[in-house]
Amino acid sequence: MPYQPSKEHLDNQIPNAFKTINVVLKDLRASTGADERYISMMLDALARDWEQKSTSREGFGFR
Repeated sequence: MPYQPSKEHLDNQIPNAFKTINVVLKDLRASTGADERYISMMLDALARDWEQKSTSREGFGFR
């Protein structure tokens, strides 16, 4: 069964996780001088890596 986020997840935990990730990426950008394109490529590579390791191809319940 695909992941189905609860109201708490949608209202708090997921937005907070994205805010935290955004802060980390901004810090990385500031400390390394990496541009947005490079960071975007890093995120794309990470997403592909996660997708390859995923045992479920059903998505996160948003489809």
